[in-house]
Amino acid sequence: MKERDLIKCMSTGGRRREKRDPADFDNDYDALREHLMKENGGPIVNALNTLGENAFGNTKNGWLNRNVSWKNVYAFLYSNFLEKMPYKRQRQGLAGQEVSRATIRDESDRQLDEFMSRLERDETLRNDVERVKEFWRETSNTTTPTNAMTEQYAYNLACRTLSLAERVMHSDEKNNAENQDEIAVRIHEISKAITCTPREAVDACHVNPDALSTPSSAFVGRMSKLKTAAPRANCCSMFLTAPKLFMGSEGDEWVSIVSRNAKLLREKFPNVDVDAVVEHDPELLVLPGLDDAVQELLSLWTAEAFALSDVDNDFFAEELSVALRACAPNGGALPEMYS
Repeated sequence: MKERDLIKCMSTGGRRREKRDPADFDNDYDALREHLMKENGGPIVNALNTLGENAFGNTKNGWLNRNVSWKNVYAFLYSNFLEKMPYKRQRQGLAGQEVSRATIRDESDRQLDEFMSRLERDETLRNDVERVKEFWRETSNTTTPTNAMTEQYAYNLACRTLSLAERVMHSDEKNNAENQDEIAVRIHEISKAITCTPREAVDACHVNPDALSTPSSAFVGRMSKLKTAAPRANCCSMFLTAPKLFMGSEGDEWVSIVSRNAKLLREKFPNVDVDAVVEHDPELLVLPGLDDAVQELLSLWTAEAFALSDVDNDFFAEELSVALRACAPNGGALPEMYS
């Protein structure tokens, strides 16, 4: 078969998926993903979706708990396959125990597992979930009526909200309906302030509960300063990559340090996309001795060589971040007060 015939066959053999604008879903990527998963994309797409849906969570754990089904077998194999893929760069286990956006849900998931284990036998807890779920459904209907939350999404968000409330309140007396509702409202305010989804906001608060007591005006001010320091960087992504830096009571101090060191990187690497580095790894910019790390790295490779690499390498920001961490004192460990 000639090449042009093969291309024609490929182009007519399957329909193109209609492009979706995240703005139509209020930039709620979980809702967008759920919408796309429900579309019939053909046998190959449906097969991959089925694998993806069953490769994590309860279905995968069924294999580990000897509750074996064909889904558990595929889940176990597919999940382990994904774990070994070289593109999975989630920055786990680095010095300082930072939590990236890719792993921001880990802490929330750990808390949620314990919460869900009690849910079936606790009627009061189930009633709390229903109440908070309705709050999220009503909030969604008010802000984005054309893309309201699904029942399952709101239920999951309610469980995560109440799990966070339990962690913050520390006692059954304080963990009452009034305080739970206040936390739900606060999470909604945070999501609007930093322009993320409520799911991302509640997960960030699990990593840094101090965010709940930080005024929204402080978040807006910090995002504005970060935008000045790194105009092309996604500031929301930076907040979610490093909630311990930007979403707590000392966030203003960290923002100032990030801004100062972003200027340092711009001076030392004039032809490199520093904004991409800042967005990818904002915690890099608070490392003690970053200026020494820069000097060490430039002694090994010239600024011109870095500039050429930046042009040719889509993963340059990640690689420069790793290189600077390797050259930094103490192996790139974050400040003690941060961890």
